[in-house]
Amino acid sequence: MTYCLAIKVDEGMVFASDSRTNAGLDDYNSYSKMFTYSVGDRCVVLLTSGNLSTSQNVFHRLETDLENPKDELNLNTCNDLEEMANYIGKLSVEYSDKNIDNLNQGNINFSSFFILGGQIKGQRQKAFLIYPEGNYILCSEDSPYFQIGETKYGKPILDRVIQKETSLGDAARAALVSIDSTMRSDLSVGPPIDFVVYKNNNINLDLKDKLRLDTPYFMNLSDIWHKKIISSFKDLPSFHWEE
Repeated sequence: MTYCLAIKVDEGMVFASDSRTNAGLDDYNSYSKMFTYSVGDRCVVLLTSGNLSTSQNVFHRLETDLENPKDELNLNTCNDLEEMANYIGKLSVEYSDKNIDNLNQGNINFSSFFILGGQIKGQRQKAFLIYPEGNYILCSEDSPYFQIGETKYGKPILDRVIQKETSLGDAARAALVSIDSTMRSDLSVGPPIDFVVYKNNNINLDLKDKLRLDTPYFMNLSDIWHKKIISSFKDLPSFHWEE
């Protein structure tokens, strides 16, 4: 399992994803689920959950199409983010179908979800949730974030904090608290955390990091959040039968 999220507020966007691909009592593996591209007039972040073979084939195809540009579509030739979302959706369906055909086993789920976010200079920042069927929806002002993977543990903080007017700093902190909460409750979600903060109209990824459990900022944030929850819990009113 995995957990990825993207938040879009007025000041910009935040992306975060874990890196765990499997976890057992004495063994776990990790692999990045974030693809980034920032060249020229465009900046793109892509997150994925689902079948790792399909996801990594899509990532590899995006790189191959960029390295060997022909007349075919690639991230550089797309005119807008909608065209990128459609392009990625078609690749996802293509490789999912290929995996099914190659193994001749229709009972295995080869589908993948993607979150695409970014900006082309002169256009608005946008974020899309791309479904395994290749269709997509646009992030709206009423629902300014997307989650994929193991979403339930990290959702409450986002629902309480995130609005389109939320500051970029608060959105970034909420994203990390959401990831931290999920990791505490689900061993299949784990570090390192790929983390991007993308300011509106900046067209670059200067604020990009990979966070581990012992990264000082993340460790401090997690510790403070834990202590504040315990402290707030103790401040809740007593029942009458406790007196």
